[in-house]
Amino acid sequence: MSLIKNKNPFYFLLFLSCFLNAQEKERDSTKTEKLKEVVVVGESNVTSVSKKLFTVSTIKRADIDNVAGSNLADILFNSLNITVTPDASSGRSTVSLFGLDGQYVKILVDGIPIVSDNGLGNNIDISQINIDDIERVEIVEGSMGVLYGDNAVAGVINVITKRGLKDQGWQLQLSLQEETVGDEFEFFDEGRHIQNFRATNQVNEKLSYAFGVSRNDFAGYYNGYKGQNYVNIQDNIVVNDSLRGTVWNPKEQITASANVSLDLGKHNVFYKLQYFNEDLDIYNHIVNGRYQNGTLNPTALDENYKTDRWVNNINVSGPLKGQTKYNFSFSYQNQKRNYKEFVYNIFEQQNQSVETDALSQSSEVWYSKVFVNNIVSQSRFFDLQLGYEFTNQTGFDANASGAYSNNVVENTITNYELFGITEFQPTTKLSINPGARFTHSSQFNNHVIWSLSSNYDFSEKLKLKAVVGSAYRAPNFEELFFYFVDANHNVQGNEDLQPEDGISVFVNLKDNFKIAKEGYLNTNFNFFHIYLKDAITSITTEDEDGRTLFTQDNIDYSSRLGFTLDNSFIYKNWNIGIGGTYLGVKNDIQASGSGNEDYLWSLNLQTSLAYKIPKWRITISAQLKYTGETEGLFSNSDGEPFVGVTESFTWLNASIRTKITSNIEATLGARNIFDVVNINSSTSAGSHTGSTSTSRLIGNGRSYFLKLTYNLNF
Repeated sequence: MSLIKNKNPFYFLLFLSCFLNAQEKERDSTKTEKLKEVVVVGESNVTSVSKKLFTVSTIKRADIDNVAGSNLADILFNSLNITVTPDASSGRSTVSLFGLDGQYVKILVDGIPIVSDNGLGNNIDISQINIDDIERVEIVEGSMGVLYGDNAVAGVINVITKRGLKDQGWQLQLSLQEETVGDEFEFFDEGRHIQNFRATNQVNEKLSYAFGVSRNDFAGYYNGYKGQNYVNIQDNIVVNDSLRGTVWNPKEQITASANVSLDLGKHNVFYKLQYFNEDLDIYNHIVNGRYQNGTLNPTALDENYKTDRWVNNINVSGPLKGQTKYNFSFSYQNQKRNYKEFVYNIFEQQNQSVETDALSQSSEVWYSKVFVNNIVSQSRFFDLQLGYEFTNQTGFDANASGAYSNNVVENTITNYELFGITEFQPTTKLSINPGARFTHSSQFNNHVIWSLSSNYDFSEKLKLKAVVGSAYRAPNFEELFFYFVDANHNVQGNEDLQPEDGISVFVNLKDNFKIAKEGYLNTNFNFFHIYLKDAITSITTEDEDGRTLFTQDNIDYSSRLGFTLDNSFIYKNWNIGIGGTYLGVKNDIQASGSGNEDYLWSLNLQTSLAYKIPKWRITISAQLKYTGETEGLFSNSDGEPFVGVTESFTWLNASIRTKITSNIEATLGARNIFDVVNINSSTSAGSHTGSTSTSRLIGNGRSYFLKLTYNLNF
């Protein structure tokens, strides 16, 4: 059943009833609130230095609800300098910031990095991060290695969990969301189906707890393919037309979480437990036409990945003495991904036999961090912030594709890090903040990450920030220890890889204007430059036995240069954002001799609009984003690296959110209104191959959604 083809009136009738019902309700009071500077990483009582050093933008809970976002990928699409890159085959979605991929962006939950398939905090599959229990998302731009360690080169994305209620009592929340995938929808077999339940109890002023569970069932994107049980039989012979399966693989995600917040005097203890499970199916497009006892019995060799992740985070914060405050975080996380290869009987619609059933990836992480600020609180001219960070990650990562390799070796990376930031304030308008982090790693040589920042306040509203520092990225677990070797494959990590290093410069000038009685304009202008040397990329070489080896090496450099202008305008019931980035990218690959001497420039534009109609309790919102041509590193069929250009595209979302009653809310909208499915990448691989053009799947068509939310407070 397709909502588009059958013109199903269900959504429109429900929306009409919402609209008429809302007209009968009392007029809501509305207040325009001046935009405020926010503090990074949910440590507002500790790391106030962060807002002085970096440009911070916030996606609030209301923004998340307006777009009916259920995971982090849903809400980052419209961020100005962020590009979300989905992979249809693996189901993963990763981010890039200023043209640097997920290896250079650190993703945190309540200030603690998240374990992933191949690292800690980096290259995270953001479609696996459920956001039903979060308060806001903070995006910090700039190299933040001093505060958050290696790999925080382009910036940090931090997810902040909700903590308690304003008043004592219970809050129960239940939401149901149905979404088409392109024009494909059936209640069980096609589309996207999301359910969420959350309960919060504010026991008293000091104690609160919450628990909840969510399910996100994505049935895949067919786009002309015929599904799991399709087979083309002509004259009692299987014809392989490669139409079996889906173009975007189906997956089901379940997230369960619980948290407790307790105030002990002036100290706060916050504990969060989360379990995540993902079940990803990969249907083979090729069908085997086998005969058994003279009867045709077609089968296919399918695959399945199951991921299980446990996260235990605890945070304790409070005062030490006077204005001196501390923040202690501790985390234990583990993740396992199981791979299964099996023969699927199409006529019987069940698994016939299992060829491989093995653990393909495992990670266990112990993490702790302490940060103390305002150590010299009695001084007006000098202050000091000190901290340490400890990380121990043990595990392996093996690609379970084809004949699975059991010759994986478990490895461990341990980091001990000390960091400090000083603040000199010679005048009331000028502050200077030098900082450094000393890193001792079991894998690499000792290293010092440094930064120097300065702030100058021309007035209460007009402020200038400048940050210069090292852009340091250590190789991740996969790049170091990946191992997949058999008769047909020879893919290995490189334990001799050295960290990337470089320099980054970020300058921010911001001003705030009051327009009329109820209007405010917030303007930010940014300049940035990121230079990386010894950047890590894929290469092809030979092993000791003369076999072709696919591995990684430090062989090239990369540079980013750009300007950003971002404006936020609030006037009465209007909230409008408009911004643009002019980004230049330059890469050079010494091994292949490819690259460009000049920067390749691209223009990215973003605008958002939200309009409230208090009388009807309706919010209308839309988000438009234009992503210009971008340059990146690719690998040809021989594994050799080269530079390529990806074409531009425009993404548009729109929605209407309304309150049907005081307890029931509905959100109706559309994603990808311009129906972007594929974008092309033009490549020139130098002397080895000629210019080519490839197509990459980034969207699943124009989709429509309806979300119903029920809130009960007592």
